[in-house]
Amino acid sequence: MSLQEIVVDGEQTADTKNALISLDSPISLKYVAAGRIAQSVLSHLVREVTEQRMRNVYDICHTGDSLIELETNKVYKNVDEKGVASPTTLDINNCVRGYSPINRDSAYILSDGDVVKISLGVHIDGYTSLVSHTLIALPTIPRTEQVSPTTGVLADDICATHLATEAVISLLGTVLYRYENQSGYFGNRPVNGERIREIVESVAKSFHVKIVPGSSVRRIKRFLVGQDTVHEVDVKGYAWGSINIEAMTDDPDEGDLKKMIDTEAPAEPGEAWLVDISLCTFSGLASDLSKKNGLQVSRRTLKPHRDLKPTIFTRDYNRNLSMKLKSARSVLIELDNRKSVYPFHLNSLTTPGAPLGVAALVNSEIVAPTTVMMIQGSPAPIAARERTTILLMSSAKHIGEVVRLSGSGIKPSWVHSEFEVTDEEIIELLSDKRAGVRLRNIQGTELDVVKDDVQEMEIA
Repeated sequence: MSLQEIVVDGEQTADTKNALISLDSPISLKYVAAGRIAQSVLSHLVREVTEQRMRNVYDICHTGDSLIELETNKVYKNVDEKGVASPTTLDINNCVRGYSPINRDSAYILSDGDVVKISLGVHIDGYTSLVSHTLIALPTIPRTEQVSPTTGVLADDICATHLATEAVISLLGTVLYRYENQSGYFGNRPVNGERIREIVESVAKSFHVKIVPGSSVRRIKRFLVGQDTVHEVDVKGYAWGSINIEAMTDDPDEGDLKKMIDTEAPAEPGEAWLVDISLCTFSGLASDLSKKNGLQVSRRTLKPHRDLKPTIFTRDYNRNLSMKLKSARSVLIELDNRKSVYPFHLNSLTTPGAPLGVAALVNSEIVAPTTVMMIQGSPAPIAARERTTILLMSSAKHIGEVVRLSGSGIKPSWVHSEFEVTDEEIIELLSDKRAGVRLRNIQGTELDVVKDDVQEMEIA
């Protein structure tokens, strides 16, 4: 791949593979703007939870989506397509995906000790920053009282998820200072999907946890961040199965998702990557993790929630049918005019009778639901998730740098695990020097939130 960015009429051509030269380029600036907003909104929601200003999950999710719309409307006013790339969700404890309640009265209320996974996404003109962060909802403790870290299997899970994410970021970054001689190599081995798999599975095994299906590390492109409804070509990275119940398999080496991803193609400078890792606690024997597929959560224990209906959906633009139901036709018009290839929340639709129309579109497979998924077991496993978007910024003058668009600078929950990483290469990737990788974190800004603005977004 050429390291020179090719731009035609201000836009990137299809064959550039998201080539990025500097943070001053038009494409990079849009990525950074999306990342800064995502980071700002996530930081605000984390403070609301940790300082107990918000406990109702509906309030938190609604505030997240409203702030994304408010902040994206302030930038790139000449760009029509911008806003929510992934509706705000709060997945609690053994819930692993998709919980964003449709109304306040029936929403879950956070309790002390809940493990909360906050996820959201922002895009500017299709250049996307997705982020997830895990925290423990704990009571506010006076500074004078002694505080001790959370320990046990929960601490093991959160530590492993964090360390696996950081190791993968560093691994991807190593291609930047080696590309002049041997592009995409670290430790005389290629930095590709298989190498990423080894890193994540080694950390998971060291901390006695399992990998949740749907976890993936993959290159992303404009508008393409792994939506299930979009058929992509030239995808590289690694995915541990699918979170969709219809496509799930206990063997990560089988299934349509595995066939779509080139796990041998190396990462290259000038690409954007999404790191999305979810791990869960495991109460079995350590020897079980060494069995075939023993590191991945079985499909038998990953089930849709029996009571919670989907509230997040994605338009499948590969399917177009003539709908008889008026509300379905009206929703379809709104989706085609106001929405994009990204998921949307049912509450974001303004069409009268939207729930009925969306249900008809789901039955016709024009719209795909995001099912609320739970891990079952006794005791119920607890899942942690970290998701971040990075740019592998090449440079003609000096060593390139990894630009982390979102997911940094937020103080994690205080946990302590009895386990540690033992692999020498992973230790090098996790060291202060990060194996020589230069990392730049995009910082969010403190949002001046006016409650009336958020309420107005709900009425609009």
